[in-house]
Amino acid sequence: MVVMALIYTVIINSIVEGLSSILFSIGKSVFSMTEWTSTAKVLWSVFFALLFGLLLSFLYNNDLLHKLLRKLKITNQTSYPTEWYGQFSETRSYVVLHFTDRRRIMGWPVEWPSSPKNGHFVLEDAVWLDEIDGKTQEIELPNVKKIMLDATDIDMVEFIKPTEVKNES
Repeated sequence: MVVMALIYTVIINSIVEGLSSILFSIGKSVFSMTEWTSTAKVLWSVFFALLFGLLLSFLYNNDLLHKLLRKLKITNQTSYPTEWYGQFSETRSYVVLHFTDRRRIMGWPVEWPSSPKNGHFVLEDAVWLDEIDGKTQEIELPNVKKIMLDATDIDMVEFIKPTEVKNES
């Protein structure tokens, strides 16, 4: 993290120095609005740091930078913190959560943990799945808007194909 912060500091300082050179040239040849002070330098640094931070955050959270790097055969990695988190971010579908005690629940994941070792799932449109006479039966939860489940209780996750999902309306 320290190395990244130093690299980003160099990038931001380079951008601000470039901007000051451009503005100085404009001020010298066209017109000058004000003097370039240390306060102006700090304000522009903060502006570009925020802009750069938001841009990088967007690129990392949407895997766009690593997607490009994978196409260029530079890496096979994603920008997601874990494969677990990456699959939930990329695969938008109903899921079946298999509990360690063999119970199952199906629903639409609204939130999920970044790791299977801690955090919670939040499911909407949840139904319990039960085997009755060799057939899977759905047990509706008519009064439940959302359900929160501890990730440590989950043994496996299934991502359901759209054709297998009960009515999506």
